Amino acid sequence: GHGDAIVYGAPNVVRGGSHTGWTKASDMIAKGLCSVLASDYYYPAQLLAAFRLAADGVLPLTEAWNLVSAGPARATGLADRGVLAEGRRADILLVDDGVKLRPRLIAVIAGGKLVHLTDATRLLAAASTPREAVVAA
Repeated sequence: GHGDAIVYGAPNVVRGGSHTGWTKASDMIAKGLCSVLASDYYYPAQLLAAFRLAADGVLPLTEAWNLVSAGPARATGLADRGVLAEGRRADILLVDDGVKLRPRLIAVIAGGKLVHLTDATRLLAAASTPREAVVAA
């Protein structure tokens, strides 16, 4: 009610509950009582948790992703990041979600620059594959 961020550990979501028997984060998220998912003690958990929340039907992926991107940026006062929008930093993760509940980080663009790439041949193959254009009305 005072505008403070409500933070839960992403490992809690990934594990399906607290390792110490406390509150189940996904229950609080379903009630709208979480604004930030922190990596806590396992840094890959944020990526995994967002996809887990979507797979479990707790939140759509876009809303789940806000808990690891826009929410933390807002909570820490970093107005230049957290969402993809004109004038922002352009931090982007490219993720392969071909295997359910096993998202795989392919590339990271931070501040508009490629800073991590796991397999350049995958990106080259994807870029050369013709795709049907989707036009929004």
